[in-house]
Amino acid sequence: RLLLTGAAGGLGRQLRPRLKAHCGVLRVSDIAELGSAAPGEELMPAALEQADAVHALLDGVDAVVHLGGVSVEGPFGPILQANIVGVYNLYEAARKHRVRRIVFASSVKVCGETTKRRRPFVADQAPAPKDVYARSKAEAESALRAICERSAIELVILRLPLTYGPHVRGNFLALLEAVA
Repeated sequence: RLLLTGAAGGLGRQLRPRLKAHCGVLRVSDIAELGSAAPGEELMPAALEQADAVHALLDGVDAVVHLGGVSVEGPFGPILQANIVGVYNLYEAARKHRVRRIVFASSVKVCGETTKRRRPFVADQAPAPKDVYARSKAEAESALRAICERSAIELVILRLPLTYGPHVRGNFLALLEAVA
């Protein structure tokens, strides 16, 4: 059983049908409308900041592709709840339910990325977030590393570039499929 959070978002909608081929059951979650369940899917809407709901969401899950949360710069309150409190809830529930793997969608903005950047990133590049959204992703990465180092959970952190528009297809989605 694979869990996809943020399944109603732009990237989640693209990845949802592709991930189904890699699991017996795909559990999809979001706070936005998820539509109808396809064969082999379970719909479980949940707000990441609600620990009990997240705990139920991860019951019986083998792996998580975590795209959920606030995905753009905005007011601190909602970002704090979804991207920091929500990540803590998700990973604490994953630890309790003995989830084997977590794929976390972070952002190149953790490293100070702008749309005009032309230099490549390196794996160990130090965080240099320039806004609240990027700071929330940097904090989530740090917390996840700490949690996963103390558990048997395998963690994959992907610092994704711009993930909307016509270029979100092909190799980019194949990469997400491969790590899930």
